[in-house]
Amino acid sequence: MAISLTMSHMILDLLGRRVLLVAGCLSVAACSESAPVVPISVSPQGVWRFSEAGVLESTLRLAPDGLFSRVVSDLKASTCVSSSGSWRTDGESLLLTIASVSNAPASGSENYRFVIQDGRLQLGETEIYTAVGSMVSCADYGFGAWTGVLRATLDGVEMLFEIVDVIVDMYGGQLQVEGVSATGAGQSRMLLQIDGSPNPLNPRGFTVQNVPGSTNTFYGLYHPDPGSSTFSGFDTTRLSPTGTFTLSAVGPERVTATFSFRANLRVEGEAGPGGATFAQIELGRVEVVYR
Repeated sequence: MAISLTMSHMILDLLGRRVLLVAGCLSVAACSESAPVVPISVSPQGVWRFSEAGVLESTLRLAPDGLFSRVVSDLKASTCVSSSGSWRTDGESLLLTIASVSNAPASGSENYRFVIQDGRLQLGETEIYTAVGSMVSCADYGFGAWTGVLRATLDGVEMLFEIVDVIVDMYGGQLQVEGVSATGAGQSRMLLQIDGSPNPLNPRGFTVQNVPGSTNTFYGLYHPDPGSSTFSGFDTTRLSPTGTFTLSAVGPERVTATFSFRANLRVEGEAGPGGATFAQIELGRVEVVYR
């Protein structure tokens, strides 16, 4: 009398971070090669990193909304390339549809067989990624520089600022842009900050709100003479000035926005150039990219 036994075995990770289901067939007489052992993996959603020490780092974020971002840094050549688009799975295949490369429009697709096991994501035959806590950008590696435009009119006179520093915290909801200008007799400084925490950065408006607990806030500073020991400049912290900052596009390596604000004396009793007590900043524009 022939005896047959069909067996299914489920291994559950008690930490809840992965599930690997293995189905198989053990047979004395009835099982055949038509029922092979097939691994079924959970979703690869998350942030993953593949590293070759001192040579290469590749970080891949597969977001819950179906979008992906990837940063590949050649550590030996001091170069970095970012790409983004959408992702989906089809059985054991991970499909990436590319929409941009290094902040420029692009098109293409990539298809990888993936397996998740022991807390790691394997793409293809050789690339094994480990889970990490946060995404990076090419700006984090420091192989390039922020370039672009920071301009505004001051009391009706247009000024162009050279980009000094840009800090983008996409998931923390914060942005800072700083520039200096040689327009006029000396050097002046412009500093713009927005805080959208606890929400991530995305296109929306921010306003000057000097009230504790406010959200989507904007801070602006203008100093016509940063080297002065007797004048502290103008900003948006005193006397409830008006100001708006409209973020029209943002990414880890690019920012586009418009702004305007009235900046009052930072220190009561001081006076600016020509006895000025405020600076009116209009038609401001930020358009920067990391390359």
